[in-house]
Amino acid sequence: MAINTEELIKQLGNPYQEILKKDLIPYKTKPHGAIDDDIASLEMKRAGIYLAFSNNSGKILKEVTLKLEDESKTDWLFPNPLPFGLEQVMSQQWIRNRFGVPMIYVDAEIIMTIYCGITEFYTLPIPNQNIIISFIYNKDLFVSDINFYPLERAKEIQAALEKKRLGG
Repeated sequence: MAINTEELIKQLGNPYQEILKKDLIPYKTKPHGAIDDDIASLEMKRAGIYLAFSNNSGKILKEVTLKLEDESKTDWLFPNPLPFGLEQVMSQQWIRNRFGVPMIYVDAEIIMTIYCGITEFYTLPIPNQNIIISFIYNKDLFVSDINFYPLERAKEIQAALEKKRLGG
């Protein structure tokens, strides 16, 4: 069953029950998280989609992640239509030609032995300008993951990165 990823992403800021009633989540499993976690997650592995909700009674959708690459599978293709005119294979150059200069840029890091690729954040064009999209690149500068956030979350990320840059 194909998931309407674009419509699901447009539900950022809405509660889980409302999204479920619109039949945008075909999974029976509910989002879950430990009592002391701020986030309740719902991983739809076969669909290549990860959802993050606030971990309270409202379960507000805070993030949608689309996994374009799966390191454990060489033949992985994202099984749903990609939203907002995105493509299965996108290079950093393709993204920049399409979206321009990123509003936030995070350089690649190696944490322990794990490579964490370059991440760039952009605002989606009108009428979806209240949604922030981030692209995570692999070592070859092709998109491996795409995250979608509400605009407020991007402001929090930018403030945290600035604090880290200043040594705080």
